[in-house]
Amino acid sequence: MRTHAIFCTLFSLTIALTASCASRPSQQKPVGKFETTIKAGDIRLFSYSQPLFREKARPITARNRQEDGTGKPREDSESQLKRTLHDLELDPRLQEYCPAGHIVIDQYAVLNDVVIRGECKYGKEQAIK
Repeated sequence: MRTHAIFCTLFSLTIALTASCASRPSQQKPVGKFETTIKAGDIRLFSYSQPLFREKARPITARNRQEDGTGKPREDSESQLKRTLHDLELDPRLQEYCPAGHIVIDQYAVLNDVVIRGECKYGKEQAIK
């Protein structure tokens, strides 16, 4: 009887610990490459890039084509730019580097990368300098 009570207690404790660990949000590692540059006059620039997703080449068949019959990739460059911009907005490195916000200067998909270039906005204390 006593062994059964100890076993039930340990089992309940294990379940409780597992549930509490599973409910915590995991720390997500930033996806893209974040590079910074500081120019004269404390002008803070950044560049954020991610690999461009391209579908593997495959034979053209009715099954491989989309419902509209065009056979275009599932995610085009424009939607990948939007996804990369969203990832950049959530990146803690950007929030740390540009605490007052940022302005996107340029965004493009070229060769094997999606690239977003930008400049930090400046707070009142930086504008006085």
